[in-house]
Amino acid sequence: MKFKITSLLFLSILTLSFISCSNDNNDVEDTDTAEVSEFLETYADIVSQNYADTYNTAVSMQTKIDAFIADPSETTLEEAQDAWLYARDFYGQTEAYREANGPIDNEDLLGTEGQINAWPLDESYIDYVFNTTGGVEQNGLIGDTSFELTEANIISKNEEGKDDNISTGWHAIEFLLWGQDLNYDPINHTTDNYSVSGDRSYTDYSTADFADRRATYLKIVTDLLVNDLNDLKTTWAVGGSYRTTFEALDENEALVNILNGIGFISNGEVALERIDPAIDEGQENEHSCFSDNTNQDMWANVNGINNIIVGSYTSESGTTISGTSLIDIVKVENTEISSDLETKATDTLTKLATLLSLGKNFDEIISEETLGSNGPAGQLSSALKAQGIAISDAANALGVNITIN
Repeated sequence: MKFKITSLLFLSILTLSFISCSNDNNDVEDTDTAEVSEFLETYADIVSQNYADTYNTAVSMQTKIDAFIADPSETTLEEAQDAWLYARDFYGQTEAYREANGPIDNEDLLGTEGQINAWPLDESYIDYVFNTTGGVEQNGLIGDTSFELTEANIISKNEEGKDDNISTGWHAIEFLLWGQDLNYDPINHTTDNYSVSGDRSYTDYSTADFADRRATYLKIVTDLLVNDLNDLKTTWAVGGSYRTTFEALDENEALVNILNGIGFISNGEVALERIDPAIDEGQENEHSCFSDNTNQDMWANVNGINNIIVGSYTSESGTTISGTSLIDIVKVENTEISSDLETKATDTLTKLATLLSLGKNFDEIISEETLGSNGPAGQLSSALKAQGIAISDAANALGVNITIN
């Protein structure tokens, strides 16, 4: 069900991007008169709706997780997992608003990005893991009965000691719903069974050791995530505290913030942090390794950037927000640079479509290539880097400078 929904959404956004690429002066939007102020308004409207969609779908996930905790079964666990997967499609698009001096990673505002989406995650920091002989080791926070499970205590443990000591956020919830993804085939005793994601049993929340503590932990971190997303939704809503601040910014300052965000996420984050290390070092650097949802993470991240480039976003309800795009305002200043941005953005979507069309999980895809081998993941990384450079060139055309890595 989810694959069909997101595939349709992908096709609709891909179509919108091509429509933007074919706009001419006879279209409703006259690009020769496109104003930066209109682009900033479109951006704010997209951000606001995207965060609202993320919060609303996370609340639905919270409801399913509460139902699972109240009555653990195969059915309720699967429903909670499906809700996590669906909500991730919307959150993943919001990553284009990071590194933009906005509330998610500005410590003077909310600064909750690390609490929401930090990774990679050391599973053993939270719960039991399997050792090399098939036994279970429980040295995590859940098994430590001297550790009181409260929101404040769990927050205090996030990234304590080392970067992968992650205790909160999307990936903590993901691990608690799926467990480790060992790619293990118990029949043939091989570790290349890439079609299988984590296989946590619902009995971990009913009859297993520490079941009650595991349920308490899952409840706390889910509620915390929903509260953090509500803060982002509220502050970006029309009349919200940061929306008001953003609308009062000098236009050049706002442009720098926005373009830093999408340029960095394209080049510095998705290409250089999420794809290249995964190709080089394997599954431990895969973004959503427990659920094998990394292909969809790529879909969401790429389309989140593209939403700003083409000035269009498809909401959870299916309605479309559209307005002045980055391409539009760059075209006023330099048609060659705007054309290059269109080309690079379209190529990134094409490379993404190629990766998705393989019908393989991301961990299998990266197992078949190395850095520089120009496989499908490597090609997407290269396209994202080229897109980042095109965004930097667009910024220069608009008279501002940005950093993309």
